[in-house]
Amino acid sequence: MGIRISLISNIVFEPYFRTYIPKAFLPLDSDVQLTFILCEEVCKRQYELKNSKMIVVCLNFNELYPDISDDILSEKIFYNNISEDLTEKCRRLYLLIKTYSDARIVWFGFEDYYLNLDSVFGTVPILNGMVDGINQRIVDIITGDVYIDLKHLIAGIGINSAYSRKGKYRWNAPYSKYLMALMADEVYKQFLIYIGQTKKCLVLDCDNVLWGGILSEDGIEGIHLSRSGIGGAYRDFQLFLKELYYHGVILAVCSKNNLTDVLQVFNEHREMVLKEKNISCFTVNWDNKSLNIKRIAEYLNIGLDSIVFVDDLPAEIECVKSVLPEVTCIQFDKYMDYGAFACFNLKYRYDSEDAERRTQTYKANSLREDLKAASVTHEEYVQSLKVVVDIHQALPIEFNRVSELTQRTNKCTNGCRYTIKDIKERIKIPNGALYSVSVSDRFSDLGLVGAMEIEDARLCLFSLSCRAFGRDVEQAMIDFLLSHHQLKSFDFSSTGKNDELKNILTNSISNNT
Repeated sequence: MGIRISLISNIVFEPYFRTYIPKAFLPLDSDVQLTFILCEEVCKRQYELKNSKMIVVCLNFNELYPDISDDILSEKIFYNNISEDLTEKCRRLYLLIKTYSDARIVWFGFEDYYLNLDSVFGTVPILNGMVDGINQRIVDIITGDVYIDLKHLIAGIGINSAYSRKGKYRWNAPYSKYLMALMADEVYKQFLIYIGQTKKCLVLDCDNVLWGGILSEDGIEGIHLSRSGIGGAYRDFQLFLKELYYHGVILAVCSKNNLTDVLQVFNEHREMVLKEKNISCFTVNWDNKSLNIKRIAEYLNIGLDSIVFVDDLPAEIECVKSVLPEVTCIQFDKYMDYGAFACFNLKYRYDSEDAERRTQTYKANSLREDLKAASVTHEEYVQSLKVVVDIHQALPIEFNRVSELTQRTNKCTNGCRYTIKDIKERIKIPNGALYSVSVSDRFSDLGLVGAMEIEDARLCLFSLSCRAFGRDVEQAMIDFLLSHHQLKSFDFSSTGKNDELKNILTNSISNNT
């Protein structure tokens, strides 16, 4: 089945975008159907919008206001008038799109190079900051959908590389092929986030990755880790990793070293940014790294395809690739940029307390795995865990977490993705109910890890974090629905990993009728 994407714009994106979008989506091995829609034709193209999986919006400022500098300087029009007029145009367009489609919207913000493109006198001071202000209003308007800073993309390749004078004057296509390639990549990244196929866990080597040098040879005082010089490259990388941590990325360590020595560095080295409490799992020994990565996946109860492995040695990278092809591997270099880590979903950012709580939850998984190994049967294991499942009607304060669950969960889900706006709209539906599910056991409080929504006798949403899967929580959720509602059917969209849940739901409903 193909992926239909619609692009709404007031400038021409062909032919480059039609080339770069399929290239960007090649890893999904799926046919991409790209439709171009002019702004003024949105009402006439309802069918394309309704059947789109994703809608991309990119409006060009210069095309909307070609004489803006002259108009403002001659006082024919004022700054505030432009801002209010354009904000209202964007608001109306956004609401119109939402009327016709439930697709995820990716909105590229305005760039302000329209002055420099056709002149040599530079930026007019009176216009400084105007576009930024309008873009911020757009961010506020499209809450629940995705805003991408086009100015940031342009800054990455430079103004001269971002525009095409030939394209502007011959085809009304002012953006260069280089800029369109970057925009296509951004659309692909957002699509992965939308379907829940971003990576979750970053597995890190230690020597010449988290610090410079070999710990077993150089000792804790001899490794390179500082605020300047060569050691600064490793400290800066740790700062980047800490930011990933606060965005919900699971950090794990896989290193051929002595565990005692590694923990000493984490806890005692004055320049270590990452601490032991930030790491969900340590597999520090002299075993094969592919074996240790499999252990990490089991400890954390996540799929191998959600793991990214980082090592400085090509031999270790190739070994893991050959044994675990599902794992994404990145060879580290202290001078590298961090573009390779764009495979993580950084939309959500957690506070330090919440991030630490999540890490402790994953650490508790290793204790659960030990208990599971010591149990004779699955029933004995679940009973020993002393699982407590709390199911209640979702509270407004829980909507953010519920939305996050639907976006991130791939395994124990019916494939439904809700934005916060979607949730607020759906709770108004008569004969419907939205439930939150909290779970705890003898090792930790997992917090809110599940969500369900039912409308009449149809299950519209079922989502349970992989952290709680496999402890009969999913069956407890289904039993609750069967006892409180006349459950007869369910919505289902395949993620490639949720067939097991589909079977559980089918069997449970059949056995209840």
